[in-house]
Amino acid sequence: MLEQDEFMNLSKMNFDVSEEQALVLEQVDRACKEFRPIEDKFYLEHKINDQIRPFFSKAHLLGIPTSRKYGDGQGADMMTYAMAVERIGREGTGLRTFFSVHMALGQMTIQHWGTEEQKARLLPPATRGDKVLAFGLTEPSAGSDPASLTTYFEEKGGKYYLTGQKMWISLGSTADQILVFAYPKGRREGMCGFVMDTTTPGYKAEVIPHKLGLPTADTSTVYLDKAEVSKEDVLGPPGKGMSVALSGLMNGRLSVAAGCVGVIQDCLDEAVRYAGVRFQHGKLIGKHQLIQRHIGLISLNLDAAKLLLLKAAFIKQKYEEDPKNVDLRDATDQAITKAKYFAANASFDAANRAVQVFGANGYSLENRPARHLADSRVTMIYEGANEILEQKIALGSLGKGFEAYS
Repeated sequence: MLEQDEFMNLSKMNFDVSEEQALVLEQVDRACKEFRPIEDKFYLEHKINDQIRPFFSKAHLLGIPTSRKYGDGQGADMMTYAMAVERIGREGTGLRTFFSVHMALGQMTIQHWGTEEQKARLLPPATRGDKVLAFGLTEPSAGSDPASLTTYFEEKGGKYYLTGQKMWISLGSTADQILVFAYPKGRREGMCGFVMDTTTPGYKAEVIPHKLGLPTADTSTVYLDKAEVSKEDVLGPPGKGMSVALSGLMNGRLSVAAGCVGVIQDCLDEAVRYAGVRFQHGKLIGKHQLIQRHIGLISLNLDAAKLLLLKAAFIKQKYEEDPKNVDLRDATDQAITKAKYFAANASFDAANRAVQVFGANGYSLENRPARHLADSRVTMIYEGANEILEQKIALGSLGKGFEAYS
């Protein structure tokens, strides 16, 4: 019979950070602190930050989740990756979007679906920052319903020619290569994924102006006019493009969730700091109970979001180690969906509360809560709109047969 204290050894739950993880996270933290004034400058000037690639390339942080076999990959597991992106998220959703697209949607998707030749060719320059990756799925009439995309390809003489339009493509104008998804011409099945150079004739991208937030992030419309790719650039089995796209979105959602946790943390830090220096009615506002309520709820949601994130990253790592396990894939999808949904909504709420703590000063983009408020709104839309994720979460309990769309 086990003694009482022996039960402590039965649990595998562990929130400690290993020495190797700590080294990666310290590296990310140092880089983020150094980069903050650069991001601040570009944000207030409302310009796309073109210093992200050279800065983080020099810091060797553009291949965190990619195997060490490929260039500057660090080979981090999903837990380490999630914590790293969480730290990056504190600097802003625009900066974090770059990492989500380049690493989660780009590198992780290629690493999962690519042939050895493709991985050896595409991943080393991506991890070094020599090439930046984008992800082209969304279209003007195909957002939450990727199956309805209209971009098509024609096959001629061993080449593929893609025609169509993609919209709201992060890094679409600044990336060197883009993962693009299209149907065979005249068909609504057999979607394929391709990796295309953005210098390809027939590829054109235009930056989308006047966004609500994310001024430092490149968001573009992409036009394809018989843009050519070779058979060697087909990503995943021919006809399995939807599976490739959905697995990429799973990676992206985990990354968004992590970044949103970082936003909540920064909002909490800013609210606590301001509440400790701002006087009203003869005392620090941190002593007013209604201000304490805002800060308390931000802190509560931070812990809840972080726990959902860590659980999702833990399950995702198990799925990475057993990718043919369908039950594990479904469990991963559910865990990531819950983490992304909760963290996205909690980040917007945290920013809104932090702005309220700052009062009139919170309405100025000179202060970080205002930027988080403008930027975090998009996280409830991209990589899975709230309404779609709510349905996915419900179906996790209801089971098959209750799908709203089939």
